[in-house]
Amino acid sequence: MARLLFFASLAETMGCREQALEIEPGWTVGRLLNELETQVPAMKAMRGRYRVAVDQKMASSEAALLAGAQEIALIPPVSGGRGAWVRLDHEPIVSEEVLEAVRRPDCGAVLLFLGCVRDSFQGEVVEKIDYSAYESMALAELKGLAEESLGRLGEPSAVAVWHRLGIVAAGEASVAVAVATPHRQAAYQEGQWLIDALKARVPIWKKEIGPDGAVWIEGDARVPSM
Repeated sequence: MARLLFFASLAETMGCREQALEIEPGWTVGRLLNELETQVPAMKAMRGRYRVAVDQKMASSEAALLAGAQEIALIPPVSGGRGAWVRLDHEPIVSEEVLEAVRRPDCGAVLLFLGCVRDSFQGEVVEKIDYSAYESMALAELKGLAEESLGRLGEPSAVAVWHRLGIVAAGEASVAVAVATPHRQAAYQEGQWLIDALKARVPIWKKEIGPDGAVWIEGDARVPSM
């Protein structure tokens, strides 16, 4: 039995915030939405205005659903329609700009994480790091992570991510993640999830450069630069 969650205008249209529904074998997210629109025809006019999260992960209409217990949330745009704030470029990171992107009066906790270039790694001196990326894919992945984070947090919340490319000197910030939530625990947890997911999923690579040469950092491997 799936647990369906509805928020904001969707909850008013459905007449409830939560509903239990038996998921038939072979159903997709799209098939589930068709079922809801059969139950409540007014939902048809709202198709495309909201996102769907399955077990707190964003899902497409083609995504398969399990016949067992799942939590499925229909998520309308957040208040103000700002969405997530994302940057991927060669400009130095400005902390105040990142914070300004997430500040909102209904969020009492604002978390800012800065990932800075260390001046050494495993006993080797690091003078700077050269960041490169599969830029179009990396930007799409960053946006996807930020939107997924907003879906996980629900309303009210705000998320910002900024990653630098090119040369970043030791001591300078290479990545910034900011999260705003009503209370601090959610901000701590989501900030941790965001930076961990970014490191694991976004195609950005770094080349550490020091007085003895340069190495690419690829997973756990250190590959000497030619």
